[in-house]
Amino acid sequence: MASPNRREVEEVVSVLGGTKVLGRQARAPEDLAERVREGLPFAALATVMEQYGISRDVLCDILHLSRRNFLRRKEQKRLAPDESDRLYRLARVLAHANRVFEDPDQSADWIHAPNASLGKQQPLTLLDTDIGVQQVDQVLGRIEHGIVG
Repeated sequence: MASPNRREVEEVVSVLGGTKVLGRQARAPEDLAERVREGLPFAALATVMEQYGISRDVLCDILHLSRRNFLRRKEQKRLAPDESDRLYRLARVLAHANRVFEDPDQSADWIHAPNASLGKQQPLTLLDTDIGVQQVDQVLGRIEHGIVG
C-alpha cells in the first residue's frame, strides 16, 4: 500500500478527532506516524466510537484490546503504539468510506451493514486484520469507481 498523501493524512486526523484531540498538527505521514509511535490519545478512540456508533466490545476486538486494558488505557489517557496502529488502520478505512459516501453518517451505516461482496459480513467485523482491511478497501474502491458487486 502506498504512503498516504497530505489529504489522506488530514482525513484520518479528522476521523480521529482533529488537532484538538491529537494535541499537535499532523499534516504529513511522518507526523502521523510519530503520533502512532507515541501512542494516540484515548480521546481519539472515544471519538471514533461515538462518531461511527462502534461499541466498546467491537472496538476492543478490532484493536486486540482486552476489556481490562481498555479501562486501563482510558485511565492512562493513551493507547499503546500497537493499539494506536490498529486505530490508525481503522481510521484510514473510515476516512476512505467518508470519501466514497461523502457523509460520516452514511459511512457509519455502511460499515455496520452486511455486505454481499464481503460474504454478507459487516465491513467493521473484518477490520481486525490487515487482510480484512484490504478486502474492505477493495470494496470501497469498487464503489468509488462505480463498479457494483
